[in-house]
Amino acid sequence: MNYTCPVCGFDKLDEPAYDEYNDPSFEICPCCRFQFGDDDDVEVNEGVFMQREEAHTIYREKWIKNGAEIFDPECYPQEFLSDGKVTKEHLVEQLKNINVFL
Repeated sequence: MNYTCPVCGFDKLDEPAYDEYNDPSFEICPCCRFQFGDDDDVEVNEGVFMQREEAHTIYREKWIKNGAEIFDPECYPQEFLSDGKVTKEHLVEQLKNINVFL
């Protein structure tokens, strides 16, 4: 079974980003490089942490702005790559997996 990255919509993760208890997998998405349990653990003030969904959104926006570069090109379908980045056409489709529309 494959799982979907809640940040970039890549649908070939080996395990869910978060389990039924909402604990992170600590897996790194081979597409966007987001590490569940690390990149979503953002302290904004002493003892106050950013909501997970907000961390996902901020990371996603930055990743897209920087060209949607693939972290591990060997794990990504080559037909959807261009110069190490997700093609614009495929990125639009991939993000639909998480209900994000460009």
